[in-house]
Amino acid sequence: PILPHFGAQVRGFSLDGDGPLPDEVIHQIKEDMREFRVLLFKGQGQLSGERQVQISKQLGTIESTFYKHPRSPHPDIFRVSNDE
Repeated sequence: PILPHFGAQVRGFSLDGDGPLPDEVIHQIKEDMREFRVLLFKGQGQLSGERQVQISKQLGTIESTFYKHPRSPHPDIFRVSNDE
């Protein structure tokens, strides 16, 4: 845990790859999200927008916003930035 009852780091695991994550990994991520509310996946490098959306869809239904930032890595990723 990052704090006693909030947040946790996930170690020794890579989100990189092409195919879907194994069902048991998705189950564990969902259980950890319920318990810790926030998970921090450190040392993952740069995941493509497509990969982020693929994993997100495995975790549940995603919702897209009407606003599409021109520098967002994927149309379904809401980019929050203070630059143009």
